[in-house]
Amino acid sequence: MNYKERILEAWQFTQSNKKMIIWYGFLPAFITTVFGICYVGYQIMAFKASPLFDNAEKSFGYTLVTTIIDFIKANFSLTVPLIVTAVILVIVYLLVPVILECATIQVIARRKNGQHVNLVEGLQYGLLRFLQMLEYSTFMRTFSYVSISAEAAFIMRNLGMEAFNTFLPVLIVAMVVALILHILFTFTEYYIVIDEEGVMTSIFKSCTLVISNLQRTIMLVILMLIIGIRIFIQLVLVILIPAIVISGFAFFASTTLPYYAIYILGGSTFIFIIFASYLAAVVNIFAATVWTFTFLDFTKNTAPSAREQG
Repeated sequence: MNYKERILEAWQFTQSNKKMIIWYGFLPAFITTVFGICYVGYQIMAFKASPLFDNAEKSFGYTLVTTIIDFIKANFSLTVPLIVTAVILVIVYLLVPVILECATIQVIARRKNGQHVNLVEGLQYGLLRFLQMLEYSTFMRTFSYVSISAEAAFIMRNLGMEAFNTFLPVLIVAMVVALILHILFTFTEYYIVIDEEGVMTSIFKSCTLVISNLQRTIMLVILMLIIGIRIFIQLVLVILIPAIVISGFAFFASTTLPYYAIYILGGSTFIFIIFASYLAAVVNIFAATVWTFTFLDFTKNTAPSAREQG
C-alpha cells in the first residue's frame, strides 16, 4: 500500500464531492462548533468564578441556573416555547451528527466501489444504521477526551489543586486507556455502517482487524495523525471563538461605543463560526474518506489461516 497515494486519493475524492462537505459535513461541524463554544465559554466563566481566580460567593453554574429561572418567572408566557426549543436543540445535537455520519460512510464506500449514489439515497442508507451508531456513539462518550477533561476541570474548580494532583495519575491512566480504546475501536463505525454488524460484534471485529494489521502500523499512525490534526483544529477554533466573543463584549461594556457596535460584533462572530464550521467540515469528510478507504482495503483480503498452504 502506498500511503501517500492513499491520502492523495482521499483528498481528490473530497475535492470532487464538495456537495458532501456542504450537506453532510457542514451541519454537524456547525452544531459541534456552536455547542463547543458554549461548553468552553461555560468552562471559562466557571473557572473565573472559582476559588482559583475570583473566588466568587456563588458558582457560575448556580448563577446561570438562577438567571434562567428568574428569566422564566419574568416571562412565564415564553416557558413552553423555550422548553420546546431546548428539546429540539438537544435532539438535533444528539441525532443529526450521527445520522449524517452514517450517510457519509455509506456514500463514500458506495462511490468508492463504483455505485452511483446521490445524497438523498445516502441519507436513506444512513438512517438504516442510525440506531446502532447512536448506541455506539453514546457508549464512546464515556471514554471521550471531552468527558475526561470535564471531570478534571470539575475536580480542579471544586476540590482544589491538591485534590487535582491526587487524582492526576488516575486521569492520566484514563486518558491512556481512552487512547488505546479509540485505536482498537478505529473501524467499529465502519463495520456497523458498511457491513451492518451489531455494536459488540463490530467492536470485536475492529479490535481483531487492528491487531491483525500491526505490520501496517505506519499507516495507522498517519491516519491517527490526521484525526489528531482535525481535533486540534476544532479545539483551537472552539477556544479562540469564545475568547474573541468574551473579549469583544467586555470591551463593548467598558466603553461608550454606539449600540450598533454590538450588531457588528455579533455579525463578525457569526461569519467566523461559519468559516470555522466549513473548515472543520472539509477536514471531517477528508478524514472519513481516508478511514473508509483503509477499512475497505484492510477487509478486502483476509490473512491465510495456519492450515492453508503457503
